[in-house]
Amino acid sequence: MIQITRKLLREWQACYSNEKLDATVPGSGLTPLQILDLNIPAEDRMWVVLREPVIPACELRLLACKWAREALVVVGNPDPRSVAAVDCAERFARGESTTEELAAAWSAARAAAWSAAGFAAWSAAGAAARDAAGAAARDAAGAAVRAAAGAAARAAQIEDCKSVIENLS
Repeated sequence: MIQITRKLLREWQACYSNEKLDATVPGSGLTPLQILDLNIPAEDRMWVVLREPVIPACELRLLACKWAREALVVVGNPDPRSVAAVDCAERFARGESTTEELAAAWSAARAAAWSAAGFAAWSAAGAAARDAAGAAARDAAGAAVRAAAGAAARAAQIEDCKSVIENLS
């Protein structure tokens, strides 16, 4: 298993200062599992481990597919093109689809995302026009809920990373 050292983090261009790296990572380095247990922001821990020197590309793609499926569940009624793109990416990670199929699925999912973004912008403009103060209050409440859900999702993703890393050993 790879040892994550200060030198390696500097090569990867970590945004932490040399002082913070020295205070966080011992001279001998840390294993990826130890990185995931650090008391630093979850995003920073994920930044370290979600790379090919730590997790093989196939496993990274499968993690991304798992998390994309979880995000699509939150959407409620996802565009079938998005679901098909995740299906294709999963097959690609397992060697069961081609780069051409993956590119076509990605293109269709991108079109679905642009359609959804356009609808979201139109809906937001309508809400602002109807009731700016009420919309602002709802947006603030929604942001708090999303932040809590995001923290829970990030904790689950860290557990997913731990599981993959443990299975690599």
